[in-house]
Amino acid sequence: MRILIVFIIAFFALQVQAQLYVLKDHRPDSAYRYNDLYDSLPAMCDTFYRAFITEDIQNLKPFVPQVKYLKSTFDTLAIEYRGEQVLYRQQLMLRLLQKEYKKVLKYIRKNKIKLKKIERKSSSYEYGKDDDGNRFCYVTVRCVRRKHTYELKYLAILLNKNWFLGDDVRFVEIE
Repeated sequence: MRILIVFIIAFFALQVQAQLYVLKDHRPDSAYRYNDLYDSLPAMCDTFYRAFITEDIQNLKPFVPQVKYLKSTFDTLAIEYRGEQVLYRQQLMLRLLQKEYKKVLKYIRKNKIKLKKIERKSSSYEYGKDDDGNRFCYVTVRCVRRKHTYELKYLAILLNKNWFLGDDVRFVEIE
C-alpha cells in the first residue's frame, strides 16, 4: 500500500513539473539596470567611461536620474514642481545628453577613432557649488592612442547624495 501511495505522489509531482510554461521570446524588463546610484564620483566616472566606449546611446540612460528620483530630490529641496514638470526636466536631461553624445559619435566616426583601443590614462575632477548650494564637478578623462591624446569632458551633478551625468559631454583631441 505504501509503495502505491509513493508512486502516485511521485507521478503527480512529475506531472506538475512537466507543465511549466516558458516564454520562447523572453524580453528583459525595460527598467533593467536603470539608475544605478553612485555615492562615489570616481565609481560613476569609471562606469560611464565603460558605457561611453561601447558607442551605444542606450547605455547612457542609467546615468540620468529617473523621474521618481528627481521628484524625491525636488521634494527634499522643497522645490515646487508638478508631475509633468518633473517628467519634462528628466526627458530634457536625457535628450540633451543623447544629442551631445551623437555629436561625439559623429566626431569619432569622422576621424576614424576606435574607442575600444583607446587607453585611459588619468582623470581630473574640478568640484564646484552654485549659489543655491548645488554641487557639481567637471570631469576630464585623458586617453591615449598611439601618438594621439584625447580628452573626454563632462559635467557630473550631485542629487540627494548620489552622482549623475549632467551635460556638456565632449570628446576632443588635444595637441
